[in-house]
Amino acid sequence: MKRSLRVLALVLVCIFLFLPSGCAGGKGTVPAAAVLTVGGEITQRTGKVRDKSLHRIDPSALGTPMVSSGLMQLFLDDNSFGIALYEKTRKKYWYALPATPSPGYDDSAATLTLDVLYGNTLYKLNSQDDCMQYRNVACDTFGEGALSGLRVTYVLTPDETTAHKVSGEKIFDDSISETDFNRTDIAFRVRVTYELLDGNLYVSADWKNLSGNPDAIVCNLSLLPFFGASSTGAKGDYFLLPDGCGTLVHTDVQDPSFTPIDLRVYGDDASCPADGAVYPALLPAFAAKQGDNAFAVIVEQGDAISTIHAERASNGSGYNTVGVRFMLTQMRSAQKNGKSVTYVSKNTYDGQIRLCVRLLGGSNAGLDGIAAACREQFMRMGYLSTDTLQSEEYLPFQLDLIGAMSGGRFSLPQICTTFDQARDLLLRMKSKGVNNVDVRYLGALRGGTNPSQIGRIQLAMRLGGQKDFEKLAAFTTAQGNSLFLDTTLLSCSAGGQALNIESENFSASLTAGDRVYTRSLARPAELEQTTINLLTDARNIPFDGFCVQDASALLYSDFSQGYTGRTQALSFIRENLPALSTDRLLMVDTGYFYAIRYADIISGLPQTSALPERAGLYTCAPFVQMILHGTVDYSGTPFNLADDSVRARLRSVEYACCPSCVWTFSRSGGDSLCYEDQLGDTVDFYQKANEALADLRDARIVGNGVAATGVHYTSFDNGATIYVNYTDKQAAVGNVRVEPQSFLRIG
Repeated sequence: MKRSLRVLALVLVCIFLFLPSGCAGGKGTVPAAAVLTVGGEITQRTGKVRDKSLHRIDPSALGTPMVSSGLMQLFLDDNSFGIALYEKTRKKYWYALPATPSPGYDDSAATLTLDVLYGNTLYKLNSQDDCMQYRNVACDTFGEGALSGLRVTYVLTPDETTAHKVSGEKIFDDSISETDFNRTDIAFRVRVTYELLDGNLYVSADWKNLSGNPDAIVCNLSLLPFFGASSTGAKGDYFLLPDGCGTLVHTDVQDPSFTPIDLRVYGDDASCPADGAVYPALLPAFAAKQGDNAFAVIVEQGDAISTIHAERASNGSGYNTVGVRFMLTQMRSAQKNGKSVTYVSKNTYDGQIRLCVRLLGGSNAGLDGIAAACREQFMRMGYLSTDTLQSEEYLPFQLDLIGAMSGGRFSLPQICTTFDQARDLLLRMKSKGVNNVDVRYLGALRGGTNPSQIGRIQLAMRLGGQKDFEKLAAFTTAQGNSLFLDTTLLSCSAGGQALNIESENFSASLTAGDRVYTRSLARPAELEQTTINLLTDARNIPFDGFCVQDASALLYSDFSQGYTGRTQALSFIRENLPALSTDRLLMVDTGYFYAIRYADIISGLPQTSALPERAGLYTCAPFVQMILHGTVDYSGTPFNLADDSVRARLRSVEYACCPSCVWTFSRSGGDSLCYEDQLGDTVDFYQKANEALADLRDARIVGNGVAATGVHYTSFDNGATIYVNYTDKQAAVGNVRVEPQSFLRIG
């Protein structure tokens, strides 16, 4: 997701380290009661594989299905307790554990894994070696008539002595008590529920500390990490990951250089940043295609604490795998006085985790079918609107207009576009035929692009004050444009109480200002009052809608007073954003899926991946755009900020984005931002994009791929197809000729 110099750098570069008292808080510290401090190195203890058969499924021993619903059946292997999901129409089995071990298989597959920290030891428990080995498992079915659900209860312990303290009868009756164990024992019950409902498989899990050992902390849980694993791939097979706009990991080719990928859903947590390389994911979903079949997994509960993990057969277990794990307890390692220290939250997520597994076959087993299945499920979850955009004569042009740019630490914001100048700029665009502009006015409030207050609207007097702003608002309305006021709900230059972070300074390479600036984050629990303040201030100021620049691109825990985890913070954001869209339009930046339900426009939706593309091995795909198109307008990286502006323009057409630029009226912001030298060329491109895309706003994207070398296509459900030629030579696609570095619509 290349967003270098992105406005306000909303993909925050969190370089915060833990302080002696634990995770960071309002003034750099957190009450010691919120965090445990573990001194010294943390050693990992992993159980030995003593029975390889427990790490496999024997298809010949599956017997009759445990549960059935419609076209789906669920089988259970009596030896490993691994499940097999069968789709009758396609006659396809999907196994939770390998059925045919590959030569490189390391026998590590398990139905679930559980990491438990006890003292300086991290116990890496798994359902096969630390439960099935001792037969500490029970299962039962539920549902009326044709059974629709299966529950499997696991008791995981790190040693045989502890395992023998419980009986199968007690596990089945769920009658285990703390008196069955010593207070220092490590014993956890994990109950996994499988339910066939509405043509999907829903998998949920909950857990319990059976011994009551207060020092045994459950840290991470993975669920079905080997579901659909493959050792080889047929032509066209891939993983679909939510890296940036979406990426295909082509499993039909060898890739010895591949390294495991971790995508943290909704980005890293500024309070507890990851130790290694973790990349952000806009949405909690992934998929895998195998031949004419595919499965998609959507994380329905626990998405805020989830990380999607992918490995190739060449660098891990010997299998291509994609799955999800959940950080139930936040922990972070650091160096203090030259020694290793681990800080562990005293708060563990105790809610449920839940996955939706959707099976796809035939023509639906491609990128478009996967996107459609995910879109439907996100609508059911309430993450996406069920409304459809209305087709209009003109495609929206998104203009990020900078009023005042934050400068150095001790300098006033630099004036780039006054309210009068903004009116003049829009008039010039109108005269050249740009009749539909969504203006996102950045830096219009006190503090410039790094606002000094959270949730307040105080227009910068140096830009003209409220009187001139009202003239601008009246002008945009008269011209049929929309004016969005860029606001913050969670961050400002000073005054927050939860956490201080350092963020890349948008103006760093354009002015003499500091390369980074400090942002102070508010307590998520105060979001309701912040929203009320915004709405109160907005009563007397005319504008069409709010643009929320941070709450849709930043999710973090709060240790400053008590504890607010990411899941609760997500709920606060989702509960308060609808109020900002009442009787107004709403724009959000970046577009994490928890924050887009009520958005009319998503600004800066990624058009690339965070990890670099590698031809034929790791390639971008408009997964996110295929889910969203027809439901909400979106723009990508502003053309004048892209590393390759020509390619960015072409990509915006391929991905059916609204054209976008970030401009200033004056040259004080730098030549690369001043509109004057870019207006003519940009308008020429806009007019061509408008002809190709304007009447497709309400259409669904139903296809995307490579039509010829260097030529990509995007097809829509109304029959239109757009060919985009990225090469510097004319290209032929059948009888169609596409000019170099250009695009052509058919239909």
